[in-house]
Amino acid sequence: MTLTNFLRGLGRRWYVVLIGLIITGFACAFVSSTVLPTYQRAASLLLMPASSSVPDGGNPYLYLGGLGQASEVLVNTMASQTVREPLLDGHATADVSVAQNVTSGGPLLTVTVTGASDVEVAEVLDRALSAVESTLSTLQTKAGVPGEDRITALSLTTDDTSTVIQQSRLQAVAVTAAAGVALTLLLTGFIDGLLLSRARRRRLRASERESDPDAGDELDAPVEPPEVRSSAGLKRRPAFAGHRDAGAGVTADDLRDLDGFDARVTSPKLEARATEHVE
Repeated sequence: MTLTNFLRGLGRRWYVVLIGLIITGFACAFVSSTVLPTYQRAASLLLMPASSSVPDGGNPYLYLGGLGQASEVLVNTMASQTVREPLLDGHATADVSVAQNVTSGGPLLTVTVTGASDVEVAEVLDRALSAVESTLSTLQTKAGVPGEDRITALSLTTDDTSTVIQQSRLQAVAVTAAAGVALTLLLTGFIDGLLLSRARRRRLRASERESDPDAGDELDAPVEPPEVRSSAGLKRRPAFAGHRDAGAGVTADDLRDLDGFDARVTSPKLEARATEHVE
């Protein structure tokens, strides 16, 4: 099938295409209402050097160079299941991630939370920010770092409102629309081919009847039953010609001479009628 024939078939079966597109539209609307958007909030933290490493009156931001390794340790610890489970407790649809901001060139951390609702995202983000500070403190406590030498986390920015992400919904709608259009085109092509095949068969049968009009009459003509001859050469009606004429003008001997006659089925009444007729 060429593209031209396929397009012509779509034009012939435009009603099938229309029905398919309407159904696809309803399916897209249903998917759009079912797949909820994703809400996202983010916050940024900066690891600050210990007060003992900064001279009196010095600028602490000039001493961030040695905090890269500490931020990597903190990120790996926050990614562990032990830390994540309490953060997501009661929020099965939420997710949280803590990562280094590779574009900053310093110990800058980004905390990102996604979820199904704005309230859920806000609550999980608060838990994550508190967990970053407590985890950093716990790691230094285990290492035996004194208070004046401890690294701290400074909160830089925190989103007050969530960003609505429609990507998952748009992807679901796009997949549904593509599948619906593809099925509509395939089904239209199949229906068009089926209807054209039936029309060709009807035209072929009509042309055959026009070329040989007597063919149907010959097939409808009644079939005459074959005549049966007795041993005396007399023509007799077949045994299935009717029970009312059975024995009329026929003797019992003639009945016995018929081909396929069984003497066991000859009744006394039939023999009496045959004998009376002969007399």
